[in-house]
Amino acid sequence: MESGGLLEAASTTKIDVSRRIKSPKSTDDSNIVGQTFTFDLKDGLLIGAGSENFYLEPFDEVYVRKSPAYRKQKNVGIIGEALFTGTYALSKKNERLSDLVAKAGGVTSDAYVRGARLIRKMSEEELRRKEDATRMAIKVGADSTTLYVYTVGIHLDEALKNPGSDYDMVLREGDVLFIPEYVSIVKINGAVMYPNTVLYKEGENSRYYINQAGGYASNAKKRSAFVVYMNGTVSRIRSGSKTAIEPGCEIIIRLRIRVSV
Repeated sequence: MESGGLLEAASTTKIDVSRRIKSPKSTDDSNIVGQTFTFDLKDGLLIGAGSENFYLEPFDEVYVRKSPAYRKQKNVGIIGEALFTGTYALSKKNERLSDLVAKAGGVTSDAYVRGARLIRKMSEEELRRKEDATRMAIKVGADSTTLYVYTVGIHLDEALKNPGSDYDMVLREGDVLFIPEYVSIVKINGAVMYPNTVLYKEGENSRYYINQAGGYASNAKKRSAFVVYMNGTVSRIRSGSKTAIEPGCEIIIRLRIRVSV
């Protein structure tokens, strides 16, 4: 072929040839603006009705379509406490978290599945919105740091219990699943007397951990405390709750902003 041959993604069916209407002796107006001939391709030759005596003419346009079944490999990763960590190719469009864990041979005995999180690359649309926000931030003098990955809050423990459920998130190219080891500490930061890291103690509520950091600072906004979990989710802390604090989480107390008039 003069064009150098077909690409890997090319379809060998429905090869269209578009031809100009050339009728110099015509005396009638017509609303037909062109002709299209459709063939298949086999061993570099056109096949189909009328292909035997078909020859290209000047200004003909040949259209070779992409095969609807062609797919490039899309890779995802799994790191941390899985038996076989590394990169895996997606086998289907709607492959999920549980499918990836199964490909990796499951999790190790040291895995803290509840703390697993997903690291995702920005899509082109997400990146465009981020860049728009960055340009706006520059105008108002705010921080304009651009991140190209972000953490998705997941519940891998529920996904593995209920494959195919809403918890079992559909993966996309570039996703990396991180499964950590069990972490037996809790961090306390923000408006406390002494930001601290202490051992997790089952059954204790948030007040216990805040006291381990010396209690609230004078400028603490006590009712706006929240907790960041290892799996990437965030939740406000309800007063007295004994289930809000989990191993590996971080308690953050917001500052009370005083506005002077």
